[in-house]
Amino acid sequence: MLLQISVCVVAVAFVFLVFYLIQTLKSLKHSLDEITSTMGQMKNEVTEISSDVKDVILNTNEVAIDMRMKLSTLNHLFGTVQDVGQVLHELSSSVKQSASALIASVKPTETSGKTSPLNGKLKAILQGATMTLEIWDKIKVKKSSPQAGTMK
Repeated sequence: MLLQISVCVVAVAFVFLVFYLIQTLKSLKHSLDEITSTMGQMKNEVTEISSDVKDVILNTNEVAIDMRMKLSTLNHLFGTVQDVGQVLHELSSSVKQSASALIASVKPTETSGKTSPLNGKLKAILQGATMTLEIWDKIKVKKSSPQAGTMK
C-alpha cells in the first residue's frame, strides 16, 4: 500500500510538472512568434530606409557635381575680373602720366616770370586731377592687398 501511495504521489507530481512545462512552452512559443513578427517588420523597414539612403546619396552626389561645375565657371569669372582690374590700373596710370606731362608742359618758364590766369587755373585743375588719381591708386592698392593672397 505504501508503494501504491508513492506511485500515486509521483504520478500527481508528474502531471503538475507536465502541466507547468506545457504552460512554459506555450509562453515561449508566443514570445518566439512575437520576435519573428518583429524581425519581419524590421526587415521591411530596413529595406525602405536603405532605399531612402541610396536616394539621399545620389542627390548629394548630383549636388556636389553641380557645385563643382558652377565653381569652375566662377574661376573664369574671377580671372576676367582680375584682367579688368589690371586694365583699369594701367589706364589710370597712363592718365596720371599724361596729366603729369601736361602739367609739366603748362608750367611757366622761369625766364618769363609771368603766368597768365588761364595757365594758373589749368595748372590747378591738372594738379587736382593728378592728386585724385594718386589717391585712387593708393585706395585700390589698400583694397587689393588682403585679396592678393586669396586670388592665387
